[in-house]
Amino acid sequence: MTTLILPYPPSANRYWRIYRGRAVPSAEAALYKRLVWAVARSGGISDPTTAPVALALILRPVEPKDWHKRQKADPNGYTVRCIDLDNCQKVALDALQGIAYANDKKVMCIRIERGVPVNDGALEISWTAMEGNL
Repeated sequence: MTTLILPYPPSANRYWRIYRGRAVPSAEAALYKRLVWAVARSGGISDPTTAPVALALILRPVEPKDWHKRQKADPNGYTVRCIDLDNCQKVALDALQGIAYANDKKVMCIRIERGVPVNDGALEISWTAMEGNL
């Protein structure tokens, strides 16, 4: 299993732009992909796998300034502002393509959850190459 802690992802609403009738990645998307690439390289990931993979994602929202007060009433952080999990998934799959796996068509299983808030927010991603015939 390989795990990376990535920066908090942009919303899918800001990740894509319409240009001449086509959806294209925004400048923010290009920046996020470069950040993901840099984190992967510093984590020792040099080549994407061509095997089918299973992904596990934990989205950790940005910790608000009054988190210590909120934590008493809401220890799991459910009231903290956070992007939708499905938006996070789309952004993460696109950002990891060519880094963790050659093509997102190789993603066979996805588990995603919302974690407790952390200082600047984060996206924890783990993937495992799947064995056997699929």
